[in-house]
Amino acid sequence: MMVKFGIISLLAGLFFGIFNGISQFMGKQNFWVDLTIAKIIGKDTSDAIIGFIPVLFIKNSLDSLIYSLPFFIFLLGLGVIFFVITLLMKNH
Repeated sequence: MMVKFGIISLLAGLFFGIFNGISQFMGKQNFWVDLTIAKIIGKDTSDAIIGFIPVLFIKNSLDSLIYSLPFFIFLLGLGVIFFVITLLMKNH
């Protein structure tokens, strides 16, 4: 099951990355160019998630993850994490 999540995350990240690259190459300012997690879940929800955690180091990390990291890089990283987890799990 985790392998399927990894494959889907990698394919989605590749899909979003290709359209992001095409849009930036053409100079178009559309939905794909500045897609971040904050744009997907909304500014109020993003602020609520970041404000929920009291540790400053985690707040700064979440801030950069939610507001500045492109969504396709997030999906590619999530896919890699799922693959690493499946490599470390034993099938019984």
